[in-house]
Amino acid sequence: MKFPKQQLQKHRNEPLKFDETLDLNPLIKERFADLILTAEPIKVTGSVQMDDQDDYLLQATLHADLVLPSSRSLSPVSWSTDLTLDETYVEDPKKIDQFDEDAAVFPLTNNVVDLDQAVLDNLVSALPLQVLTEEEAAGAPLPEGKDWQVISEAEFLQEHPDEAAEGDQVAEKEAKLDPRLAKLDEFFKK
Repeated sequence: MKFPKQQLQKHRNEPLKFDETLDLNPLIKERFADLILTAEPIKVTGSVQMDDQDDYLLQATLHADLVLPSSRSLSPVSWSTDLTLDETYVEDPKKIDQFDEDAAVFPLTNNVVDLDQAVLDNLVSALPLQVLTEEEAAGAPLPEGKDWQVISEAEFLQEHPDEAAEGDQVAEKEAKLDPRLAKLDEFFKK
């Protein structure tokens, strides 16, 4: 769903409210097929409004049910989330510098506020770093194949104790300051 600039300019005094169900599967396949396998239709409610500085304010809430690939086995895993979007769109990209660093401010592209893109981008940024099936989370054996297997870091350090010792030695060396650089260190402390 897209909100053209001309339509939004009519809503300077009161917000343009929406209550939509979005099918983002074609957009997901195009941009994020490796991160999201499928998505149920996503329910989005909110508003878009033009403010006094001629910026476009998008405020919305959504619920999404997605199927993600397991980060260990690539098996499908169901995942749900509820998100709140609070974004500002500006016509002049130079104007972005006027906002706080942590504010969600974007340039207006093709004179439209694209709700589909905004929802998908926020969903992708909310994805968990590790996705596991119930069996994997419960401690199922790690994947293995012919002449290979995945092992945990603890198992690796047990099998290769010299690697752990080398890591400790490197950390010690980094912690000690080279005496030739001591004067330089003092210079920067001033």
